[in-house]
Amino acid sequence: MCGNPGIEQAMKKCVYLILALFCMLLAAGCKKNSAIDLKPNLNVANDQVIASRMFTYVFRLLEKAVTDSSLSAVHHAMIDSAMVSLDSKGRVYTFSFAGSRSADHVARAGVFVATIDSGFFHAGSTIRVAFQGYAEDGHKVTGSDSIRCKGPQDGQYLYDDIIPGAVISKDSVHSIHVSAVYRCAVTAVFISPGVKQTLITFGGNAGGASSAGHPFTAIITKTLETRENCPWISSGTITLSIPGAGIPTGTIEFMGKTSCNDEISYDFDGNTYHLWMQEKYLGN
Repeated sequence: MCGNPGIEQAMKKCVYLILALFCMLLAAGCKKNSAIDLKPNLNVANDQVIASRMFTYVFRLLEKAVTDSSLSAVHHAMIDSAMVSLDSKGRVYTFSFAGSRSADHVARAGVFVATIDSGFFHAGSTIRVAFQGYAEDGHKVTGSDSIRCKGPQDGQYLYDDIIPGAVISKDSVHSIHVSAVYRCAVTAVFISPGVKQTLITFGGNAGGASSAGHPFTAIITKTLETRENCPWISSGTITLSIPGAGIPTGTIEFMGKTSCNDEISYDFDGNTYHLWMQEKYLGN
């Protein structure tokens, strides 16, 4: 039986009208999203990853040095990509880098020196870190880093790590300005019967101005976790506040816990970005 041509034509017109309306709504939604400038968010997030990676690495490498038996015995050792030397009194650790890539694929150059007034694991001991041209992937840091051991608690050693007013070069013109207070915990955990590895976690907060001049605060809302057998921050969340941005909040999530990688994720009110802690992604 043949259909009614008039009815068929009317139905086609209805379908076209519905499709046209759908396209208009979709275009309007896209226009709304495109009106939000996410460059400030991405700039702040990238800069915070650079800063967090730098200062957590310094703490982790120092912990490796003070527990290295060969360094204690002969006063020099290669740890990761650093040539580490220890003075005759066992109090001053000098970390020298020649520009080669470390296990986390970051090229490090320059020197930083850590001076311990008593012992790394002694309650009340202070470790002062001086940066002498130290740089990661060309991002040179100036400033100081003061670490204080609070002693043992519940099977772990606790530390306050204070970075007051550090400046990290982003390129030849722009710099990241950041102050931070980290709460660090060092724990020995069993990964299999009779086999231990060191777990270091970081809490705390940071604030300052990004390399593009955007003021920000950053709070670690889920502890940053690092493990001895993985060179990257493997898990944790940093919550950002960026007062001048179109979307004034966001999160950075470290996602390498299950497979030990440098994957990270940004979320700005549902606008998500998946990337890696590599210079080609963090350079903006």
